[in-house]
Amino acid sequence: MAAIGKASRLRTVWRDIERYASHPDPQAAACNRIALIVASNQPLYPLFVQWAAGNGGQAAMLTWLSTPLFLAVPAVARSHSPAGRSLLTLAGLANTLLALALLGPGTGAALFLAPCLVLAGIAFRSDERSWALPLTASAAVACLVARYWPFPPVVSFEPGAQAALLDLNVMGAGSLLILIGFTFAAGRPAS
Repeated sequence: MAAIGKASRLRTVWRDIERYASHPDPQAAACNRIALIVASNQPLYPLFVQWAAGNGGQAAMLTWLSTPLFLAVPAVARSHSPAGRSLLTLAGLANTLLALALLGPGTGAALFLAPCLVLAGIAFRSDERSWALPLTASAAVACLVARYWPFPPVVSFEPGAQAALLDLNVMGAGSLLILIGFTFAAGRPAS
């Protein structure tokens, strides 16, 4: 009986999450789902950093500072759809630049700017260029900043650990790009 009660509670929680992510605008709904998936994965990132590099997990916990931004995307989108979609890109930029400052450019943390660039481009319709262009420009500037990052990282890594983190971040950024592609494709009508 206890297992049935737990399963029922899980279904209720899942329905509440789905309801929170839902939106009549398919692009906002896609951004809401992506934001909640990213937020749910944020607690894992420091664990992966610690596992891959042997250190840096505690510093990587600071990336959790962006979690409330990701969690707020659906609420903001409910009030103003383009603002909610913009918040997803801005939260991603903030999270990525923070990870870059903590872990350094050699770890590939800046690779997460690629999903930010993609989101800035596809989260908006052609009549919403006034939202898309500044976000795309911000992501492009962030890429330049990351390329010429002048500061030492908070955490230093041995070359092997840095390579392991690079592999981890390549997989993470690639997986996020795949998620974005599949999520937006699911919301588009078949042709």
